[in-house]
Amino acid sequence: MDLGLIDTLWILISAVLVALMQPGFTALEAGQTRAKNSISTAIKNISDFLIALMIFVTIGASLMLGNSLNGWVGWDSLFFYEDNFSEIVFILFQAMFASTAVTIISGSIAERTRYPTYLLIAVLISLFIYPIQAHWSWNQDGWLAQLGFIDFAGSTVVHSVGGWAALAAIMIIGPRLGRFNRTQNFEKSNLAMSALGIFLIWLGWIGFNGGSVLALNHETGKVILNTLVAGSMGGLSGLIYSRYKYGFYEVDSIMHGILAGLVCITASANLTSTLESVAIGSLGFFSYEIGRVLLIHWKIDDAIDAIPVHLFAGISGTLAVAFFVPNAPFLEQLQIQLIGIFVVGLYAFTVTYLFLKIANNFMPLRASEANEIIGMNISEHKASNSMHDLVQMMNLQANSKDFTQRISVEPYSEAALIAEFYNNVTRAFNQLTDENQRLIDEAAYRANYDQLTGLAKRNILFTEIERLLAHADNLPFLHGLLFIDLDGFKKANDTYGHDAGDEILKVVAQRIQAMIHQEDTAARFGGDEFVILIENIVSENQAAHITEQLMKSIRQPITTTQGQTICVDSSIGLKLFEPNCSIGVEELLKEADSAMYSAKKRGKGTWVLA
Repeated sequence: MDLGLIDTLWILISAVLVALMQPGFTALEAGQTRAKNSISTAIKNISDFLIALMIFVTIGASLMLGNSLNGWVGWDSLFFYEDNFSEIVFILFQAMFASTAVTIISGSIAERTRYPTYLLIAVLISLFIYPIQAHWSWNQDGWLAQLGFIDFAGSTVVHSVGGWAALAAIMIIGPRLGRFNRTQNFEKSNLAMSALGIFLIWLGWIGFNGGSVLALNHETGKVILNTLVAGSMGGLSGLIYSRYKYGFYEVDSIMHGILAGLVCITASANLTSTLESVAIGSLGFFSYEIGRVLLIHWKIDDAIDAIPVHLFAGISGTLAVAFFVPNAPFLEQLQIQLIGIFVVGLYAFTVTYLFLKIANNFMPLRASEANEIIGMNISEHKASNSMHDLVQMMNLQANSKDFTQRISVEPYSEAALIAEFYNNVTRAFNQLTDENQRLIDEAAYRANYDQLTGLAKRNILFTEIERLLAHADNLPFLHGLLFIDLDGFKKANDTYGHDAGDEILKVVAQRIQAMIHQEDTAARFGGDEFVILIENIVSENQAAHITEQLMKSIRQPITTTQGQTICVDSSIGLKLFEPNCSIGVEELLKEADSAMYSAKKRGKGTWVLA
C-alpha cells in the first residue's frame, strides 16, 4: 500500500482518534456499572488494548491482510509491512479496530467475570476471530469481498463481531447475581463519567469512519459529516422516545442512542447522503431499543447494553447498505448483505461459545458468588477502600454482637458519613438495649424479690428447696427450714403505724441476712412471716444453735427513724430434712409451719423442732 504523505498522516491521526475510544469505553463502562468494580473495569480495558495491539501487529495483520488462501485466510511473513510507512500506519489503524471489537465484549460481561477470562477472550478475538473474518470482507481477495459484501468501516466486521462474541460469553457466564430478581436495574455508579465516555467514543468515531476512506479528501469530509449526523440523530431519537415512553428524558436512551446511530452508519457512511444519515441514525436507535427489550425478555444480562448497541444496530446498518449501493439490484445486494451478516455472526458466535465452553471446564470463567458480591476491585485486585473497611468493621460487630465500639474510617470519605450515621444508630441501639435490660432486670427482681425487705419471694424459695431435694449425694448433711412468725408485730404496727411496721420488717430482714451464709436462702413468706432455708447442717445441735442465735438477734430493740424504740420477738418452727427424702416441698413447709404454731402455743418467743 503506497499512499501520499497527507493521506498517510490522516490515517495516523485517525488511528490516534480510534485509540481515544478505549478511554471512552472505559469511562462509559465504569459509569454504567457499580463502583466496587471500577478498578477492574479500568485494568481489563487496558489489558484488552495491550493484548489486541500486540497480537494484531505480530500475527493478526498477516491473517487479515496477507496473501489470501482461497479467500478464507491470509498469511505473510511477520512484520511484512515494517519497511513501508503507509503500511505501518494502516496496520496500526487496523489494530485499533481489533481492540475495539475486544472491548465491546469485556463491557457486556462486566461485574461477574474473572480477570483471566478477559485476557483469554482478548487473545481469542484478536487472534482467531477478528483478523480471519476481516480477511473475508476487507481483503480484496477475501471471499465475502469477492461476493460483493459491503461493510465500509465495520458495522459487522467490528461491531457485530463484538456483539456476537459477547452474546456467546454471556450465555456461558450467566447474569449477575440478582439481576432479574427485582424490578429495577442495578445502580449505575456515575452517569456523568459515562457521558464523558460517550463524547470520547464519538470523537474517536471521526477517525473510525473518516480514516476508513484511507485518504483526506472531499469524501472524507462527507463521511465525517454523515457520522456526526447519524450519531446526533440516534441520541435525539432516544431523547424523544424516552420522553414519550417514560415521561422523562432517560439518560441511557440518549447515550446509547448516540452509539447505536454511530454503529448503524458505519457500514454505509461513504454511500449515504446527509439526509439519509438522519434516517440511519434513527434506525440505529430503534434497533438498539428492540435489542434491549429482547435481551431483558430472554434474561440475557448485558451490563452496559453492548449487544443491543453493537450487534442489533450493526446488523440493521449492514442491511441498510442495500438501499444505497449505486447500480446494484436491491434484492441481490440485500441477499449478499444477509449472507455476510449470517456467516460472520455464525463464525464469531460459534468459535467464541465453543472455546469458552471448553475453557470453563478447566478454568472457571465466572467469579465466585462471594467475590462478585464484594466486588472485583477487592476480590481480584486487592484494592481496599474506606467503604470496604467500613463493611468489614460492621460485619465484625454483627458477628461478635458487640456494638459498644465506635467505627472509625478515613475522614472526609463517602464512607465516613455512613460510619457517622451508623455510630449514631449503634449508640441509640446501645442506649435502648441498656434501658431494656434495666427494665428486664427490674421486672425480674420484682417477680422474684420482695420490694420492702429485699428478701426472696416464695418462687425462689420453692426452687431452692426442690434443688436440694433432687440433689442426692453421700455426704452426711441435713438441710433445715426455719418458719418464722414475729411476735408482737401486729401490736407494734397498730400502735406506731404502718411506717414503723415497715421499718420493723426491713430491720428483721437485715438481721436474718446477717445471720445466714451466702448459699442459704431467706424469703419473706407473707405479712410478718419469714422462711429460711439453711443448707448443709451437720447435726440437730448446730440447727438448734442457729435458731437460738437468730431469735436472739430478732428480739434486740429496734429504733425507728422517728426515734421510737420497739421490741418484737419471734416464734420459729424448725424442720430438718435429708437431700433424698421422699417428702415434697409443700409438705416440708407445712410441717415447719405447724411447728411454728406449736411454738406460739407454748407462749411465743421460742422454737419447736418438727
